Amino acid sequence: MLSIRNVSFVAALYVVVSLCGCARELPPSVSVNDATISSIRSALEAGVSSGDAEAAEVLADPTGWATISGTFKINGAVPPNKPLTIDKDVEVCAPGGRQVLDDIVLVGADGVVQNVLVYVSSTIPSDNAAWIHETYAAERDAEVIFDQKNCVFLSRLGAMWSTQTLKVLNSDPVGHNTNLASLRGAKAANISIPANGFATYQPGAASPAPFSVSCAIHPWMKASMMVCDNPYFAVTDANGAFSIPNLPAGVELEFRVWHEKAGYIQAVTVNSASEKWSKGKFTRNLAAGDDFKMDVAIDASAFQ
Repeated sequence: MLSIRNVSFVAALYVVVSLCGCARELPPSVSVNDATISSIRSALEAGVSSGDAEAAEVLADPTGWATISGTFKINGAVPPNKPLTIDKDVEVCAPGGRQVLDDIVLVGADGVVQNVLVYVSSTIPSDNAAWIHETYAAERDAEVIFDQKNCVFLSRLGAMWSTQTLKVLNSDPVGHNTNLASLRGAKAANISIPANGFATYQPGAASPAPFSVSCAIHPWMKASMMVCDNPYFAVTDANGAFSIPNLPAGVELEFRVWHEKAGYIQAVTVNSASEKWSKGKFTRNLAAGDDFKMDVAIDASAFQ
């Protein structure tokens, strides 16, 4: 007869043998594709998480409204824009055999630079009238024009509110294919537009960073698009100037500054004082009624 001690030993041995004899179920293999990698990289470069959006911080309401404006210029010389290779629909895209340059960096008199994007990156409760000035009410659902002529995007840098509709025009007598290559947030779209036609695009959400726009039919055509979750953004004009009026005042706002060639602008002088903008970010807390002007200089090395 087995003793209690022997029975316990046999039972324990049975358990061990049973565990060893059963195949352990392995977790499913994980596949990673290039699109996933690109999306994660874009999110990291934008300084945001690649997961679900975090709960918005509860903020005190603004105390009024303020304006921020100014100019951007480049200190030093930048390399000249390169000629584009026009090898299709030449009579439309390079009429008269004229040379077409890549307009990625447009510099005017005294070094002023066009197409610098300035936008508020703070979370703004855009459904709260205390945060969105009444002057923006008409813009919430407005149509934004994005045109192309002679096989060039007339807006090298487009910017829009996520609630708006983009009307993509084709002012050429040949067809175009406008590829809005958003990787996250704003909807991606690849739109064929017939000669002298148009199409509409509704992003549905904001993008964490600017994304590329191109044409597969005419591959030299390049531009960028930013979709913001609030109306507080601006793009510098031919005079290097920008203005964002009626900003929420009495609260700290985070801004970001970006250019297609330089990326997020970091080393600058603002009103002759050196500043370092990590990933293009700077903050301002403007008092109600303020009209803050900033003259920003960027070293030419950022555009090499």
